[in-house]
Order: sequence, then C-alpha cells, then structure tokens
Amino acid sequence: MKESIINFLSSRINLTMFQCILYGIVGYVMGQYLDWTRLVLMLVVMYLIQIITRTKAVADGMVMRQVMLEHEDVINDVIQNMHEERDNLKKTQDKMVEEVVKQAKKNNDIN
Repeated sequence: MKESIINFLSSRINLTMFQCILYGIVGYVMGQYLDWTRLVLMLVVMYLIQIITRTKAVADGMVMRQVMLEHEDVINDVIQNMHEERDNLKKTQDKMVEEVVKQAKKNNDIN
C-alpha cells in the first residue's frame, strides 16, 4: 500500500490530476457559501499561492542541487565516515556479545 502511494505521488501527471480534483472539491464547497464573483476571486488567490509555492520549490531544489554539486566530496566523506562508524559499532557490539556468552558459559548459565 505504501509503495503504491509513493509510486502514485512520484508522477507529475498524477499529482496534477490530484491537484485538479482537490481544486474541484474546494471550489464545490466554496460554491455552496459564496457567490460567483467571490468564488472566482478565492480560486484565483489559491492559484496564485500555488504558483508561488511551486516556483519557490523549484528554486529551492535548484539551490540544493548546486550545494550538492559544490560539496559532493565533503558529503561523500561524511557518508563514508558514517559507514565506518557503523561498522566499528557493529564490531564492538559483536565483541561484547561474545564476551557475555563466554562469561555465561564459564558460569554454566548457558549449556
């Protein structure tokens, strides 16, 4: 279920259709309480907010891409250090488990 939702939301066409459906629902609900001029005004305001949001998201994405390109080597080093630290912690944990098992066998707690 989670995978199908992710796949659905990954497509721009699906997102556009979903957006149109939501605009239709909002327009229908607002149409119940507003006259046509106020309804059109509200839909235009919502559309402008959406254009601003989408433009900002694209700009933020472009900035993040530029930062990633400029600092790719630093990011790779950080990721490499994280992997090494994880491996070291795993080795330490395995050694601790072995010592506990040895002590338990020594004390005849485990057969």
